[in-house]
Amino acid sequence: MTNTEAPRNQSGVDLTNCDREPIHLAGAVQPHGALLAFDLTQLSLKHVSQNADQWFKTLPVVGTTIQELFDEASCKLLQVVATGLRNVVRPIKLRPNKPGLDDPFSAAAHVYQGMLIVELEKPIADHDSVEKLGELSLPLQLTKANQRLQQSTDLRHLYQVIADEMRDISGFDRVMLYRFADDNHGEVIGESVVEGKGSFLGLHYPATDIPEQARRLYVLNTVRSIGDVNARPVPIMPPCNADANRPLDLSLSCFRAVSPIHIEYLQNMGVQASMSISIVIDNRLWGLIACHHYAAKPLRLEERAACEIMGLVIGNYLSAREQSEINHERSRRRNNYYNVLDLVTQNTSAWRSIDTIWPELQEIVVSSGIAVVSDRTTQLLGSTPALEEVQSIIEHVESTQEEGSGIWSTHCLTESIPAYLSENECKVCGCLAVPLSAPEAKWLLFFRDEYVSEVTWAGNPDKSHPQSEDGIRLSPRKSFEQWKTTVHRQSKRWAMVDREMAEELRSGLVELLSLRAAELVRLNEELASINADLDSFAYAASHDLREPLRGIKQTAFLLKRELGVELNEATEGRLATLSRLASRMDELIQGLLRLSRAGQGNLEFERVDLKEVVHEALEMVVGRPTPSGIEVVVDRDATLWADYLCIRELFTNLISNGLKYNQNNLKHLRVGVWQERDTDQDDKAVLYVRDNGIGIAKDNVEEVFQVFRRLHLPDEYGGGSGAGLTICQKIVTRHGGKIWIESEPGQGSTILFTLEQVG
Repeated sequence: MTNTEAPRNQSGVDLTNCDREPIHLAGAVQPHGALLAFDLTQLSLKHVSQNADQWFKTLPVVGTTIQELFDEASCKLLQVVATGLRNVVRPIKLRPNKPGLDDPFSAAAHVYQGMLIVELEKPIADHDSVEKLGELSLPLQLTKANQRLQQSTDLRHLYQVIADEMRDISGFDRVMLYRFADDNHGEVIGESVVEGKGSFLGLHYPATDIPEQARRLYVLNTVRSIGDVNARPVPIMPPCNADANRPLDLSLSCFRAVSPIHIEYLQNMGVQASMSISIVIDNRLWGLIACHHYAAKPLRLEERAACEIMGLVIGNYLSAREQSEINHERSRRRNNYYNVLDLVTQNTSAWRSIDTIWPELQEIVVSSGIAVVSDRTTQLLGSTPALEEVQSIIEHVESTQEEGSGIWSTHCLTESIPAYLSENECKVCGCLAVPLSAPEAKWLLFFRDEYVSEVTWAGNPDKSHPQSEDGIRLSPRKSFEQWKTTVHRQSKRWAMVDREMAEELRSGLVELLSLRAAELVRLNEELASINADLDSFAYAASHDLREPLRGIKQTAFLLKRELGVELNEATEGRLATLSRLASRMDELIQGLLRLSRAGQGNLEFERVDLKEVVHEALEMVVGRPTPSGIEVVVDRDATLWADYLCIRELFTNLISNGLKYNQNNLKHLRVGVWQERDTDQDDKAVLYVRDNGIGIAKDNVEEVFQVFRRLHLPDEYGGGSGAGLTICQKIVTRHGGKIWIESEPGQGSTILFTLEQVG
């Protein structure tokens, strides 16, 4: 049967009523087991199932102590359970304290909700315990199953191996691997069934088939067995069901009676016995191993324990295999992620021409369209909604998401945003929104087109609700004939790896955009510094340069008056003064030009060999070969990430100063990278230039970086413009570093500076 519309409940009946059915307060047990409940203080009997006389010959009376029911060794064991871990079911052997009852019982005991609950199973008849020829014991079966699980080649093969091995171990007619979807409906993804029975593989079951409280119990109690759906449940006395004053919570019980609705459900399927084993991954119910038998099949406690172990093993295999495939896919997409970061880093206008990075983005988060929303514009590429619809999506996300809550996604826009194209048809149905919170890229929205799919259900997924004399009664469906529905207005769901890569992309881009914003701040500060230098230039032009210019003018005037007269000693002196002042003016002008050049132009970063650049700078200062009395040593070679010409200019100034302000016969300089100094920043290299010169007083170490600031008279130590260290500071700052001096008068100076490095 085919239905092109998703099934809807037309009656107004609340089909979630069964979600509130107190199935853990059944007040009865299945007849192949008995239950005794003791209070924890006196260990006296509070509740007993009416079939307990099958174990004790007579029905134990409420108030009986454990000493009256069990022998001394059994009592000690029960006392250990009563004082031990809570909420843990412990398989044990108990021996009754009754004459003529010598054989021990197989039992399971646990403490839950303030009660010690002891469950007894019927002894195995002799003929049932004889192993069949060729049949393996449970430990050997578990070993064989584990070996086959290890040999599975992929997830699909693993699903089939799980079903096959669990049918071998359990002996059930049908074993299904059942996985829950995000909306809690389930799908059979693996199956092993006896011949003559139809296949359920690929069928879907609605979420209402396994209500919410049942899913909670599956996490709490991972193995649930029903020995015979036609057997009458045995009441627990005194009554302790949901209607009693003090109900007895049977959440961890092995033999808890079955909900009437579930009994009817299994009977409608023709199933007489069933077992389910929970697959819990990361504290979440991933799915079930559902076992059906078409005859009565009570489960022994030993078999239950083996199935519980297999559930844990299978959960680990599924988790590891799924994670392996996710990791492989994540690794593949991460290459595209790095390409995007490179493109955005290299091209500052990448967000203004999104088509350059769209092919890479499309691989990071598999999508059919993208929207990049900035403060000023919205760019659309590929299959996307109209511009106004994109804006409405953003408004909805911003109004419903808390700030900083991360990405938002939906596979059904019409369901998540009811106003979205309610009157129009649009092929875009899925959206994943990534907040970037940067002016150039505020939001990144990925879109997916509609994915029309056909889902095959095991019967009409609407539960039936027949009318009775007492009104409407919830009832499980009676037909499991294949029922197909065609799903519209939904995209393919966003997978975990989609959301993870989107979050990784968000983190990377936010960091990159933040660095770019910081770079803009740095550039603005640099511009402010350049403007300050221009102010200094104006000051120099109006003050420092005016003094030699006035002298030049005065000397020219005096020279003019003496034209035609034979030069004398005075004239020669004036001409000498003119020459000296002109030289001073030239030095100042040259210093200004060098300072201006140091703060202008784009830096061209490359790998720079420290020893090579230092030797070239030394040659520019003293020529080749190096004169005697000068020694420059590079302590440790290194490779720097810098602009070669700027770094050469930096070392030229530092070496020149180290030689100029030095009165020793042997002028010794050492250059290197300071390995032990901690800068609190792993991406900065600390370099030094150490000399044996005259040194600098501590009060003056900051002044020397001021433009044209000299600590000596113009004619001392070879003169100079006083701009050298200012130029050095400018170069270091443009390389993202800082420069400082450690010095003592007469002890030489150490100039230290940092350069920002890349990995």
